[in-house]
Amino acid sequence: MNRRKHANLVPVAALVRWVVVAFFLCTAGLCYVYFKNQMQTTGNEIRSLERQLDTLITQDDTERAQIDRLSSQSYLERRLAEGFIQLTPITDARIVRVHLAGSRATAALDTADDLQPVSNRIVAQ
Repeated sequence: MNRRKHANLVPVAALVRWVVVAFFLCTAGLCYVYFKNQMQTTGNEIRSLERQLDTLITQDDTERAQIDRLSSQSYLERRLAEGFIQLTPITDARIVRVHLAGSRATAALDTADDLQPVSNRIVAQ
């Protein structure tokens, strides 16, 4: 009778081995799905950021073209003729001239008296 009890035992070692293998395969499958999902999400985010970058580059080019157009000499001259831009002439009293010693024939005139002070005040005319 005791022989029969020992003959009906469940092979625990084989069962544990297959449970560990199944657990490992399930974990590997879940990790694979997680990483593929993360890669897909990151790819979509990168694609969205690249589209935004292209849009910003296009806007930047448009703004640069407008800046070039609005700062061209012909446009500024036309706006000056219309009276939109008010310019005041630069007088000699507002210009500072610095003369180097080698640029003049007489070096005796090169003193601190040659410098003229600059005034940043706007003179009403």
